[in-house]
Amino acid sequence: MTSITHAHVVQAMAGWLASNGYRCEANRLGTRSEIDLEATSVFGQKRLIVDCRGELSVEAGQDPWMEITQAFFYLIRDSEMPDDQTQVSLALPDTTDFRRRMAGMKDFCLRQGVTVFWVAETGQVRQWTEDAPFTASAKALP
Repeated sequence: MTSITHAHVVQAMAGWLASNGYRCEANRLGTRSEIDLEATSVFGQKRLIVDCRGELSVEAGQDPWMEITQAFFYLIRDSEMPDDQTQVSLALPDTTDFRRRMAGMKDFCLRQGVTVFWVAETGQVRQWTEDAPFTASAKALP
């Protein structure tokens, strides 16, 4: 089984956004390095910022828990900043390990207004929604 890398998650999310009514900037114009994608809805002025995470190599001494911890630090900070035009989101590899790490975080993400996307090895993107598990079909954001 191949690792779902950061680059794979970014590429899959960029494709998903484009096919769901968003214009992605060719180069990320965010002010912080942890924003991997910025997209604007073609149906309005809603801006979506996406922090993408990939699987790390434990053999290389990388800490998979640090990846989630760091992502949540930035998401909490960004979701607390008042900006009605920006939707904060996180894109993660759709793996057993990441699902286990995110267990119990769905309600928190919904309360904070953080959208979570799951990216499969095939490139398929699914969105965590309030009324469906993360294995349900993706829905376009407003």
